[in-house]
Amino acid sequence: MKTLLSGLLLLALIAGAAVQAQAPRLPDLGDASGGLLTPSEELELGRSLLREVRRVMPLVDDPEIAFYIDALGSRLASHAPEASGTFHFLAIEDGQVNAFAMPGGIVGIHTGLIGAARDEAELAAVVAHEIAHITQRHIARMYARGRDINFATGLAILAGILAASIDPELGQAAITGGLAFGMESQLAFTRSNEAEADRVGIQILAATGFDPHAMADFFERMQELSRGAQDAVPEYLRTHPVTLGRISDARGRAEQMSGDFTRDDTGLFPWMQARARALKEPRRSIAAHEATGDPGPVQVYEAMVAHLELGQADAAAALLEDIPARALPALTLALAEVSLLRRQDRFDEAQSLLGDLSEIYPGHPLIRRVRAMTHHEAGNHVDAVRIADELLRQQATPDPALLRLKADAADADGRVAVSREAMAEYFFHRGQYSEAMRQFEDALTASDATNRDLERIEHKRETARQVADDARG
Repeated sequence: MKTLLSGLLLLALIAGAAVQAQAPRLPDLGDASGGLLTPSEELELGRSLLREVRRVMPLVDDPEIAFYIDALGSRLASHAPEASGTFHFLAIEDGQVNAFAMPGGIVGIHTGLIGAARDEAELAAVVAHEIAHITQRHIARMYARGRDINFATGLAILAGILAASIDPELGQAAITGGLAFGMESQLAFTRSNEAEADRVGIQILAATGFDPHAMADFFERMQELSRGAQDAVPEYLRTHPVTLGRISDARGRAEQMSGDFTRDDTGLFPWMQARARALKEPRRSIAAHEATGDPGPVQVYEAMVAHLELGQADAAAALLEDIPARALPALTLALAEVSLLRRQDRFDEAQSLLGDLSEIYPGHPLIRRVRAMTHHEAGNHVDAVRIADELLRQQATPDPALLRLKADAADADGRVAVSREAMAEYFFHRGQYSEAMRQFEDALTASDATNRDLERIEHKRETARQVADDARG
């Protein structure tokens, strides 16, 4: 953790110093007279920031949790007024109860927040609030209030925001170093933003079908968690201060909404919450299950996932049989069966079940990703690369995890040029530009690279080099 914090602060200091020394090729990201970043400037900043977030933040690598967060966020964003462009909903492996929003449609949700929420509506309330920060362009306005805000300064400020999600004092130091205006003014500006994000977030909740009271309920939940020692204050309260007046305002706005609302729209929340706990601390989940006289289906599922995480297939199989078929969402149950079959090296049976799921859920990205992973594990590397390629073509911004899967499968198949090219893109989209350039060079010198491969790889290398040069100034 200290290494990550040091890296974030170093990024802030380097980027802040670079402001004074460079004439950046990228456009200035703010004009105090104009008062707002242009959409193209915000998009450009967002792309660079997404790579930086993927480089420094511990992203959840479990496909089911990542898909759940992305699907929930995308559904909420589709009902947001004034929403435009692409959103990126990232699950962050961190126990802090927190969330953040950044330019370019980036929303980060910490696993600690998933664990603290009491139902899907409360989780959706936080995601809707962060979406509102983006659609109302609060961060773009914050940039425009500074003096000489440009690309390097932007990364410094955002490094501070990232650091603040883990250590508030370090984050404030980084932000102060990046911005040339008073923190008091910034905080006042933030209070106004928070009120507007609450208002718009409640509208998004109601339009999506979630109980609009969930916003006030979550605020009360945060106050509940913070009672007692100062050290117990959830990180969300440090970055999103909650007052009785704010709770009252949120409750009053919810009272004005009418319609049929739900607290758990997908039925997935308790299972994904249990899954996150099991993957983070599997032995603790198993101990909790064993200490319970009559565990419910969710706790049994949590223990089953924990046993699988520890490679204990027999124990996981016994628990899976104890879960009533109708208690678990059908797709979640089927994927649990697939995970068990994969752990038992019964790949043909796993692929047969995945084939049945593909007929029920045509084109489902999660099922297709698990199929690619299963093909790779079974030694069917050609099919793994093919499916990964199909999924990557459908993404506005490539998912590094998919690129890594493609690279590993191609390498196992002896396709050196394709593997190195995918690895280069993997490092590029994680903001590791030097390693990306090395991988591109390896791809260009691979003995199996065709003329068509060379042309494509050279184009990608030059694009990556330009981005890397711009980032360095």
